[in-house]
Amino acid sequence: MILEAAGQTVDFFGFDHSMHDNIYVAFSGGTDSSLLLYLICKHLYDKRIVAHTGTDTSKDPFVKEYAEAIMIWMRKQFPSLDITHEQYDFDSSDPVFVQQSEKEISEAEDKSTFSSLLGHAKVCAQRPHKTEMRKKYNITMSTHGITANPPIEVQKELGFEHVAESRRNQWYDPVVPSDSGKNIHHKPFVNVNKKWVAGMYEKLDLMDELFPMTMSCIGDNEDSKYYTEPCKKCFWCHEKLWAFGCYDGGHK
Repeated sequence: MILEAAGQTVDFFGFDHSMHDNIYVAFSGGTDSSLLLYLICKHLYDKRIVAHTGTDTSKDPFVKEYAEAIMIWMRKQFPSLDITHEQYDFDSSDPVFVQQSEKEISEAEDKSTFSSLLGHAKVCAQRPHKTEMRKKYNITMSTHGITANPPIEVQKELGFEHVAESRRNQWYDPVVPSDSGKNIHHKPFVNVNKKWVAGMYEKLDLMDELFPMTMSCIGDNEDSKYYTEPCKKCFWCHEKLWAFGCYDGGHK
């Protein structure tokens, strides 16, 4: 299925997925993952949908709250669907995961796909929870709503290149099979930027209800007034302002 917006196209699950009965959705309550879940509910309603939300207690303790609110809204839009929502807590600042992250990055041949030491520590901290859920629900197909960065010239012009993840500047294959060929991971938005996401929110008439509920800011403590408003400093705030013309909650 081809989805077009803002002059960009996404081939949404445009591969044979008939052998996969369920779909494992990374759902943070952010703008991208909320759109991904909405599109899956709209177009892949024959699958069992298992959404998972991890809360990093050391960095963003309120993820579960806005993820739960969006899930309530989503279930009202698709009352016939049985959407499972699994939640778990983790602490990416735990020295065990920081050391594990450092080791995996140092041993990797291609380091360009890692976000940062602390960013990968988050991946390491979540891994045991995800493995457990994959076994619990016999997951063979998973998906993630990561998008590409805004163009480099935009990052430089607006002054946020220094906080952007460089790994999102490159092209990726959106469909990644496992070595065994039994599992598959799909990142449908990986080669389009946030302008495409904003265009889809407009096309699907999601700006009035869903968009204001989404939260992208990762600023903490004083910068976000203790998580009560966007920090306006982190990459996610800059990106959202560029694409949508406002920060989380419609803040200018």
